[in-house]
Amino acid sequence: MIHTAVVGGGACGLALARGLWQHGRPVRVYERAMASQLNGHGFLLLANGRAALRRLGCDPDGTLGHPITSVRILCRSGRVLVEHPLEGAVAMLRHQLLNVLLRGAPDHLVHYNHQFVRFDWHRDRARAVCFQNGQAHEADAFIAADGVRSSCRLSLGCGAMTNPGRVKEIVAHVRQPLVAAELGHRFLKVLDPSGGLAAGLVPLGDDRLVWFVQFDSERFIAPQPSEVGAFLEEHFRGFPAVVRHVLGATDPARAHVWHTVDEEPATRWSKGNVALAGDAAHPLLPFTSQGVNAALEDAVLLSGLLLDCRDAADLPDLLTAYERQRRPSLQGCVEAGRQMARAFVQPSSSRFQMPLMA
Repeated sequence: MIHTAVVGGGACGLALARGLWQHGRPVRVYERAMASQLNGHGFLLLANGRAALRRLGCDPDGTLGHPITSVRILCRSGRVLVEHPLEGAVAMLRHQLLNVLLRGAPDHLVHYNHQFVRFDWHRDRARAVCFQNGQAHEADAFIAADGVRSSCRLSLGCGAMTNPGRVKEIVAHVRQPLVAAELGHRFLKVLDPSGGLAAGLVPLGDDRLVWFVQFDSERFIAPQPSEVGAFLEEHFRGFPAVVRHVLGATDPARAHVWHTVDEEPATRWSKGNVALAGDAAHPLLPFTSQGVNAALEDAVLLSGLLLDCRDAADLPDLLTAYERQRRPSLQGCVEAGRQMARAFVQPSSSRFQMPLMA
């Protein structure tokens, strides 16, 4: 029976682990943070991400998250530019998804406070994964799902992620019952017509909403954490009242400045019995909203392949097959995100895109 070690306890790592342990396969997850630090903000689960969750048995009745049925895009003045229907999308907070993926998990599935250091190799196979706390853990297969600034990817020599994205984000969630009720099931995005500045509001269905702002870092200097409040007040004072109200009601210390990366997928996604998954393999710009959805799809495919593996000697071919199946669609997501970023920085007055890749 194949024993699997997963580096990274985010959505991708936990989804992969779930796909294995619920079928009785031995798997352990090693996460660098402590359990109390795994909070985060929110995101949209799109139709493909929800389909992946259903395959993992997480959302059999389709009640997970708050349905988002349309996207409305406004000009900074408040004029409606366009409205699109949106099918199959739900909004939720990151910790809610992690809790769903952990539901029913065996004791000690996730080992926290495990900062990756290196793999211990013997010829062309990793024998163990080594951590900063001095521990080393052996396995047959190793899946690196340690996020957009993956130490595992760097260790494998698959290409460092050093190219910053031009468009940055600030994101937070806040309790605003009246605004959440007014939005209902609508994702609202407001654009500055000159380009390079936008705000979005996504209701969560329980008096809370997630908000984000996007800005062109070549025109607006990204704020330090202590400067977020001043940045929002200065640059969004001309936006509609609902946006200003939500931003002003949020404790700036609880907002996260997201320094995106604009990178090609890893030069290769596996080496021997080690594979990259999720953002570690293919970081995506935020415009597609596909980051977590693509990561869940990776996890479902990988767990299925590992379930079918009977001999550890087959792992290199199996992991190569995983990359061969996933790379084309993820390359398309990378290109779509870049095209959306270009349109955001220099918008066309005659065409307004969906602010996600549904």
